[in-house]
Amino acid sequence: MSDAAIVALVALGFGVVLVRRRSLAIVLVAAQALLLGIGAVTLAGGAGGALAVAGAILIVRAAILPALLFGATRRAREPALVAPATTAVVRLLLAAAVTAVAVGAVEPLGLGDRSAEHGAVTLLCLGIVTVVTRRPAILQIIGILVAENGVYLLAVAGGLSSAVEIGVLFDLALVVTVAVAFSRKIHEEVGSGDTDLLRGLRD
Repeated sequence: MSDAAIVALVALGFGVVLVRRRSLAIVLVAAQALLLGIGAVTLAGGAGGALAVAGAILIVRAAILPALLFGATRRAREPALVAPATTAVVRLLLAAAVTAVAVGAVEPLGLGDRSAEHGAVTLLCLGIVTVVTRRPAILQIIGILVAENGVYLLAVAGGLSSAVEIGVLFDLALVVTVAVAFSRKIHEEVGSGDTDLLRGLRD
């Protein structure tokens, strides 16, 4: 993928870390998936083959998974915005520090495209930071998707076959479906998607 596309993917990942609204975070992660799909199709150069199929799958994923998440947010509306555990500035500084250390520490992965490797590691770290620092369950699910997009970036840069891509997509769809169901259950039990409220539960 081009350096500009990788920079855009990383910028969207930082956006997920910073935004407060779940709906906006869903849009950002969907844009990531769409950009990955378009990048894979572009790399295929119109010649078809496994990479083009993988790109098409990523584009479909860009529509299906956000649709699941939007459905979950509509069925589990918060009475008010969940107060973030940390400020946007703290999340930004933490994300920047973690990604800088990780990118500097990771050895070349053998793809021959260091920009893609660095972008993939950055997205993985941003996903982890999102899961750790965000309280709403939906935002934590989105953090997992950001990390998964880092894996997909490596897959596209490394020419992952369509058969493996379909298998990983099915697994991810299953995980997200279960996670959305879990989020709905939390909301039913405690009246909010704020996972910090689970700390007060006792057997």
